[in-house]
Amino acid sequence: MTVAAADLQKAILVAWNTSSLPATFTALGAGSVMLHDQEAPPGASYPYVVMEELAGASVTMRMSGGSTSQRIVRDVPVTLHVYAAIVDEDSRSAKQIAAHLAEEILKVFGGHPTIRPTAELSLDNGNHLITRYLNDYGIRTGDDEYEWKIDYEFRLDVPVMN
Repeated sequence: MTVAAADLQKAILVAWNTSSLPATFTALGAGSVMLHDQEAPPGASYPYVVMEELAGASVTMRMSGGSTSQRIVRDVPVTLHVYAAIVDEDSRSAKQIAAHLAEEILKVFGGHPTIRPTAELSLDNGNHLITRYLNDYGIRTGDDEYEWKIDYEFRLDVPVMN
């Protein structure tokens, strides 16, 4: 993990916590932590999300403003895995709940067909340039559980010293 990757994860967590997502998830029985890094702990209460930064971040540009000012523009792939299960007193299936939660995430981070994203990502070192929504799809993981994956690519402008 690079400083830029750690910065991005922190920025995503801040955007998550300042959005409507925590209330949406806790209304369905989520625990106090619903966004996990790389994997959820055993026994995590549904629904929850696992943020996975994928290998393969690519440098799209290098810039220099002299010997002390060097920057790169990186595209960082991130997948958000939404895990949902049937909720007592809710008539929706696990798939419907997962799809609903994915839609709420798309409203915050981008990809929703009619709502502009509300998340503002701020890095400690560098700048977030754009979030590109790539894809989302559902996967049945059990009789009463469902996963919905949302793929993003975050373009970052970050300082580096070589």
